[in-house]
Amino acid sequence: MRALLQTFSWQELRHHPWRSVAAVVAVMLGVALAFSVHLINASALSEFSQAVRAVNGQPDLELRAVQGSFDEALYAQVANHPQVAMASPVLELSTYALDENSDRARRQSLRIIGVDALAVASVAPGLMPVPAKDADRMALFAPGTVFLNPAARRVFASNRLQLQDGLQLRSVSVAGTVNAGGGPLAVMDIAGAQDLFGRGGQLSRIDVRLRAGADSLSFIDSLRLPAGITATAPGDAAERVSNLSRAYRVNLTVLALVALFTGAFLVFSVLSLSVAKRAQQFALLGVLGLTGRERLQLVLIESLALGIVGSLAGIALGSGLAALALRLLGGDLGGGYFAGVAPTLQWSSGAALGYGTLGVAAAGIGG
Repeated sequence: MRALLQTFSWQELRHHPWRSVAAVVAVMLGVALAFSVHLINASALSEFSQAVRAVNGQPDLELRAVQGSFDEALYAQVANHPQVAMASPVLELSTYALDENSDRARRQSLRIIGVDALAVASVAPGLMPVPAKDADRMALFAPGTVFLNPAARRVFASNRLQLQDGLQLRSVSVAGTVNAGGGPLAVMDIAGAQDLFGRGGQLSRIDVRLRAGADSLSFIDSLRLPAGITATAPGDAAERVSNLSRAYRVNLTVLALVALFTGAFLVFSVLSLSVAKRAQQFALLGVLGLTGRERLQLVLIESLALGIVGSLAGIALGSGLAALALRLLGGDLGGGYFAGVAPTLQWSSGAALGYGTLGVAAAGIGG
């Protein structure tokens, strides 16, 4: 009896291996799709949060226009406030750039950040320009001079760039680097950025570092900000993008889980055929004294074993798919939420265990 039970599933696998392989593949693909989508979402959000922290530094507050820019006259009011230890004006622009000295240069998206080099180091050190060894010592304040972050350096090899301003191209020179993470980014003196792009007297935001013991709410109330200008903590930017892309990420996750539980129906179909083909063997086991519940447990054990194998293979395949997708398509799979960012894979053992358990559960339900 025991020998018969031990060879029961082995005989099925030996004579009809395609059925077990089909069940394993069904679970594997479902787990791989669900786990890869989770890794892509987690990696993209993690990379964006790091980029926000690197670009914004850690100021206490950001004063930012709801839309577009605002008059720089507000900067003098903020900088002279008794509760403010340091205020840093910032002008942000999104444009395209190409290598000036390359014959086959292609337009690449580039984010321009205009900063005050005398204030940015204490508020957002990631944006502090570092001149090259052969650069002029006053290059920090020179008009038409930019400093590229590592992502931009990988895209632009030349020391001369052309920046698009409407229908015109503006030539600038690369004088050094900045340590900010994220996508391609160029930092330049804020006055030079205003002149180069015709944004004189305009700012995108003001980073504020308050004095010790200052209350942010009372500070905001005392400013009496004009309509259309908000004061928020820097972490709110990452939260806003997270909320913006939440529906996109939830839809991807739900579709991936649908694929996972579709695997349960495929397992059910494969095992139904397998059980039908082994009806005589089940009948023999019943005659030999095996109850209906015990025969059911035998099928469940077989389905769970297939689920474990499929889940392990799915976790490995999902990790590979996520790494490939992040490398080729970016963290948003073309959705435009994290443009210019190529995140590194944020692998999670907890998520792997969770999705592996879901794969085993789906196989068990099918069984």
